[in-house]
Amino acid sequence: MKPARIVFPAFWFGKSDMKQAEELARLGVGGFCLYGGTAAQTLELTRHLNSVSPYGRLLFCADIKDDLCEVIQDAPALPKNHTLAQNGSGETAYRKGNMLGRMARAAGLDWVLAPVVDLGYAAPSISDNPQQVSRIAGDMLAGLSNAGALTCLKYFPGVSGALKTLVQLEDAEFIPYKNLFRRTDAVMPSDMTFVNVDSETQACLSDKVIKGLLRKRLNYKGCIMGFPLHAARLRYEEASAVKMLHAGVEIILAPSNARGVIDAITREVNRGLLTDHLSQAVSNLEMFISKVSSGPEPGDIKTVFAQARKAF
Repeated sequence: MKPARIVFPAFWFGKSDMKQAEELARLGVGGFCLYGGTAAQTLELTRHLNSVSPYGRLLFCADIKDDLCEVIQDAPALPKNHTLAQNGSGETAYRKGNMLGRMARAAGLDWVLAPVVDLGYAAPSISDNPQQVSRIAGDMLAGLSNAGALTCLKYFPGVSGALKTLVQLEDAEFIPYKNLFRRTDAVMPSDMTFVNVDSETQACLSDKVIKGLLRKRLNYKGCIMGFPLHAARLRYEEASAVKMLHAGVEIILAPSNARGVIDAITREVNRGLLTDHLSQAVSNLEMFISKVSSGPEPGDIKTVFAQARKAF
């Protein structure tokens, strides 16, 4: 088992080095998180990196809050999340999720890191009502999944609950997660500190949040996706990645210095640590690859994007 497999480096079109990306693919990373290209550029890159990977099949992520145009320049804009609750139609939420998934898959992306189920009034939140968030997000998940895309609920425990007590979190922020655990492929913890749960450590690094709340208290059994390292309020990527894994995170997402992170994880494995955890994480990745590969075939980019422009 190679530690690189659970690392998904970030790649920015126009900024990242292609040769370094090829080297990381050959090294055996599990996938990439892509930012800033056109749909055609994104598709071409995913095909190329798959061709040089020793596994022959990587997983490519769209790290979005509200819409695919955040990471693909020419993706048609879709309705904002908060308008779905105002509309009140589950059909509209399903259609948004389905178009997100179909556009992502047409561009070579497998994993749409959405929806955000934080409670609030403004984008990217859906609503401040936990039951309404559960319903709308559930319809989006159904649309994404039926399009063949993997999904991710975020940002646990919910940034609106940063100052709340555990009882208050149970009564509000936890509700969408408990309602939707069985319908998503992963959960992403927040990079914020929840002072009444763990006042010393951000949620994405915290044993108390990930093992204590997410795994034990809420009984979540699925994959835990790391908060994107390049965007997190963390000082040291390598140390933070290792701490994430010890806390229960299974995929290290979007480090700026992927090679340094891989080396840090490898040193930990060479000390005899994390081996069982990483083996389980790799097993989950292989299951996700099988799920995507056996799902609907991706459509043609131009056709799918044209349909998205007419869908709302």
